[in-house]
Amino acid sequence: MTDSRTGRKAGRVCVLAVFTLLLVAFPAIVFDFYYDLNDDTLIKDIVSGAYTGTPSGYSVQLLYPLSWLLALLYKAVPNAAWYGLFLCVCQFGAAFLIAVRLTALFQTTKGRIMALLAEFFLFFGLFLRELVIVQYSVTAGMCMMCAVFLFITSDNKKGRNVIPLLLVVLAFMIRTEVCLMLMPFVLMAGLFKWASEEKIFTGANFRKYLALIGGALFGMLVMFSLNMLAYRANDWGNFRDFFDARTKLYDFYDLPVYDENKAFYESVGLSRESYALLENYNFALDESIDTWLLESMVRYQRRQLNDTFGLVSKNSVREAFWLYQQRILKQMSAADLAVAAAYGLYVVFCMIPAVKNRQIGAVFRRIVPKIALLLVIRSVLWLYLYMMDRVLERVTMPLLMTELAFILGFLLYDLRRLEKSAEPKKKGITATTVYLLVIFLLAAAFAVNFGRVNDEYEARARADMRWHAFMDYCREHADAYYVMDVYSATSYEGASYSEKMFEDVDNACKNYDYCGGWLAKSPLARKKLADKGFRDMQSALLQEKGAYFVAAPERDMEWLLAYYAKRGVRVQCRCADAIRTDSGDVAFLVYDIRRDDDETGR
Repeated sequence: MTDSRTGRKAGRVCVLAVFTLLLVAFPAIVFDFYYDLNDDTLIKDIVSGAYTGTPSGYSVQLLYPLSWLLALLYKAVPNAAWYGLFLCVCQFGAAFLIAVRLTALFQTTKGRIMALLAEFFLFFGLFLRELVIVQYSVTAGMCMMCAVFLFITSDNKKGRNVIPLLLVVLAFMIRTEVCLMLMPFVLMAGLFKWASEEKIFTGANFRKYLALIGGALFGMLVMFSLNMLAYRANDWGNFRDFFDARTKLYDFYDLPVYDENKAFYESVGLSRESYALLENYNFALDESIDTWLLESMVRYQRRQLNDTFGLVSKNSVREAFWLYQQRILKQMSAADLAVAAAYGLYVVFCMIPAVKNRQIGAVFRRIVPKIALLLVIRSVLWLYLYMMDRVLERVTMPLLMTELAFILGFLLYDLRRLEKSAEPKKKGITATTVYLLVIFLLAAAFAVNFGRVNDEYEARARADMRWHAFMDYCREHADAYYVMDVYSATSYEGASYSEKMFEDVDNACKNYDYCGGWLAKSPLARKKLADKGFRDMQSALLQEKGAYFVAAPERDMEWLLAYYAKRGVRVQCRCADAIRTDSGDVAFLVYDIRRDDDETGR
């Protein structure tokens, strides 16, 4: 009997593995996998060794234990796409775990088929872009989504919930901010499961749920502590202070306008020319832009913004509420609509049998607190994002994913309970009806989403031609060093410059760097310059046989001339070369920065 049961479980796992491979195959064949932003490619360059020539665990964005492990894999097999593979394993691994749980919830073949079809269209109907164009923040959100779903749908008597706990810790290592943002959902899931126990206030239940909470917190604390210890070494501690100040200034507070705040800038010794470097994100050029200066700007800007019970934000609560209301009324995306439909489906599903059985009051008391608390949590999080003015798709999509997983978890929990209490002839009818409706809705979303993703994919392919032309140029001129204008390296016609995960993988050290960005002035950035014999970017661009500056052809270079002039150095910005695509279009211009009195060639 045991062997037969084990064989059935093994067979089911094999079927689900094939199902997951089909999920992977569809985007891989029809599209391919992209890193979403240059943030993702820069993380990949750091851990692979493409940034400095040596794989490093100091990726800044991922916690050090995870980065260290990825760097170790790159040291073992340098030419593999380990980081891209890791992100895909996390995302499709979450789909596999959800499929395992779905097939465990339903005992009939028909129910399992319906469940897997619903999951297939859920992932490709709503999350196709996220599966094809991968962003590490969204990957962390998928881990949290899976953790919440597995936790809610677990069996109170059998479930140990170790896997959801590990997924939370993994999300914390991938993108700490996303994990913390979604923690209220995890805590509500724990509260829901605890309240669903037959006897709530027992010693066994206290130990069970406190152990889960303690385990998750302990795992997160250990990973965070190891990360802090790693960044205390060498100059990383000072850089973290600089990084935190830069993040607050750019992501949360914004630069104070120079003309309107001239007295402040003069008091901290920041000239208009150096301000221009902060404005166009090329601040790596100026060594005087340091931690003290950025922290001074942060403190000054805090006084100009809204302060709500110690929370400094760009928008007030009232403004955030209005923006949140506008999104609900006029700006709902496909994922927003899916969440709203899930709420409606859950209420209808619960109320129809309640009306038939004349148990409206009991059902009403059971579902209203859950929905109300969920709506409160989601509204507070959305208001926070609007107050901070951080309503970015890579932030909001994890929020919507997790909320949707929560509602579907509620639906399946009540569906399973109804299945157990239904008459034999009626079993499976409700499940089939619900899943057919879900499949229909998600298939409709897929039809819309496919076209949107296809358009973005083609736009990225056009941008790719320009970015690949730049990288090919750098490889062809391996003895030179190139400093890239930050805004020239972000996007082309709205499509972000990035790289494909598994095509033409090249982890050789790159002979270019950005003139700013979140890694600027880090120990890794300084090592990269030092390895080329440069002290800093400002002097590197002036040296004979030094670095070249690269920018898009439409970029005005007057800011660079003005900056050097303010430093007492008159320079000429000569176009030394043009980087062209295969079609002959000029993608970037290569500038040779020379002193006015320097007539020698490089």
